[in-house]
Amino acid sequence: MTTNQLELPSPQKPRFAESFRELRKAQKGKKGVPLYTLYINRPAGRVIAAALRNTPFQPNHVTFTGAVITYGALLWLAFGAGSGGGFALVGLALAVGFILDSADGQLARLQGRSSKLGEWLDHVLDSGRIVLLHGAVFCFLLRATTVPPLWLAVLCGSFLFANSAIFFAGALLDQLNRQPTPGQRGHNPDKGKTELRSVLTLPVDYGISCLVMATVPWTGVFIPAYATLALCHCLFAGAFAVKSYRTLARMG
Repeated sequence: MTTNQLELPSPQKPRFAESFRELRKAQKGKKGVPLYTLYINRPAGRVIAAALRNTPFQPNHVTFTGAVITYGALLWLAFGAGSGGGFALVGLALAVGFILDSADGQLARLQGRSSKLGEWLDHVLDSGRIVLLHGAVFCFLLRATTVPPLWLAVLCGSFLFANSAIFFAGALLDQLNRQPTPGQRGHNPDKGKTELRSVLTLPVDYGISCLVMATVPWTGVFIPAYATLALCHCLFAGAFAVKSYRTLARMG
């Protein structure tokens, strides 16, 4: 048999456990990441990404699947959800969509498919989710409660404003921090401060909002919980704006 007739063995595809370990080692930093995202959402997304590595599914397929689940659940909340216990599935669907939102980026790293298009899609769909979330809550409460519309508008509107401000300010700050400034030195935060920050930012973690959305059938629980999160987001938005201003002022 000549050399050109030899059949070389095809390279073995990485197994699930290997892919999972690879992602865990390459995971994003923990600095200031809220506890739910850090210990529940990212690991769950890691499982899905590792399972899909050797399948035809691509990162954008996961992105759109998560968007369909999330946006569908919010439209259900706005126009169909009522007082039955089964409507707690709204929160579960949002939590699943959030996991897929983490899985797409991790799958992109495993498959070597990271792209500017994928990052753009993530930001566009996430920003749309914020608007639709609070609009859906307003529509639901308008149908399901006797709270005056003006008070509902103030509640949902303030939450929407703070949520959007945090998202866009955080995304922009992240982009600016990727651009090195002459004379700027890297900063390694103290581990204790990082863990404390993860605890303090827990109320503004989208995962906590998903858990609260699971209480929509019981408006006596949902409204105070939603209002508490709205207040936390407003306080955090103010504090984050001051901190970001000072950080960017030092960068010049």
